Amino acid sequence: MKLITKINKNYFRYGLYVFLIADLIIISLISHIAKLDTDKELKYGAMEVSNIIKNHGHFPEIPPSYSVNIIGIHKNIPGIFKDTIMFDPEDQTMDLFREYKFSTKIDGTNYLIVHRHLAESFWELFVDITPIISFFLGSIFLVMLYYNKYMSESLWKDFKNNLTTLKNYSLTSKNKLQLIHTNIDEFDDLNQVLVKMSDRVGKDYQASKEFSANAAHELQTPLAIIRNKCEALFSKNDLSEDTIQSIREIFVSTDRLSGITKALLLLAKIDHGQFDDNEKICIKKVFSEKLKFYQEVIEDKELKVNLIVNKDCSFFMDKRLATLWIQNVLINAIKHSPKQKQMDIILNEQELSISNFGEQAISNPELIFNRFYKESDGTGSTGIGLAIVKKITDHYHMDIHYSFKNFKHTFTFQLPVC
Repeated sequence: MKLITKINKNYFRYGLYVFLIADLIIISLISHIAKLDTDKELKYGAMEVSNIIKNHGHFPEIPPSYSVNIIGIHKNIPGIFKDTIMFDPEDQTMDLFREYKFSTKIDGTNYLIVHRHLAESFWELFVDITPIISFFLGSIFLVMLYYNKYMSESLWKDFKNNLTTLKNYSLTSKNKLQLIHTNIDEFDDLNQVLVKMSDRVGKDYQASKEFSANAAHELQTPLAIIRNKCEALFSKNDLSEDTIQSIREIFVSTDRLSGITKALLLLAKIDHGQFDDNEKICIKKVFSEKLKFYQEVIEDKELKVNLIVNKDCSFFMDKRLATLWIQNVLINAIKHSPKQKQMDIILNEQELSISNFGEQAISNPELIFNRFYKESDGTGSTGIGLAIVKKITDHYHMDIHYSFKNFKHTFTFQLPVC
């Protein structure tokens, strides 16, 4: 949820409470003021009735507004205001009235004078006035809401531009991170922290990149020397069988170490985003080329390879990574497939699967994409091939799934949109 949306929701929620409270307070004040004005009018009207009786000796009965009665000599009623419900002959209903009554002695006679006005109850005022209050308060609220939206868009404009810059920023870029000055202290403080952090991360990234490249380069030189020395020793005729076997083990281990070094350097380069020469890759074409390349190995193991293309798929990918991806998947299937068995490669528009025969399922399928994980030590594998596959598929946001069914190991890839 966006911040402005959350703020507006809170405005609506608490604005409703404020409106109800303000409505009740305003109506209470109006009711109180109206009652005070009515009381003044009632008292003034009652005094006028008293003066008329003094001047004319009587006052006509006008129910329910005026009531004049002669009372006993001993009764003395001070001025009293109260609410009462009476029958209104004009509307033929029982209505609420506000009345003022008092007793007075005129020419030796005690009179009880009552003056009444039709009154509105609190809830009648609530029903009558609430729509008006709602209109004005609602108008004010909408004006404030639109003003807040306008101000928010203005205030957040630079923040959004900086956010876009951050999303598009890459550590591989030679340019430093540049963020817009917003003139808002909190945003500018955040910008400074982000710029400093990007500088530190950039330096760490560059150091890691240089270390990976230098380490791989420096390792290759002594490894090449060891291989050359081993090859030179092989040419000598006076070596015992045990010595030759030891040299052979050194040579194989050196070659293996060289392969691991190259694979680790490759993984580091993928992490550093150094493969971005994307072009349209035809998956069927890459598979066909690699099957021809490994044809001798396939024939040696007497494997039957079925390449089933229901629909060819092409998408943008770095050609080197595409070749490595297909190559490692294919090598893995060939290496772990027993002799005289079948391999199936099925290509659809959105999916690629490659299957090979197996006697039993992998013990820890959740670990097969980890670096240096090997199900057994007898395969001669470095344990990095599938890690490279996983790294490449993650780089291009492809899902990969392993399954074992009907004595078949199957790797399934969800391909990008063609």
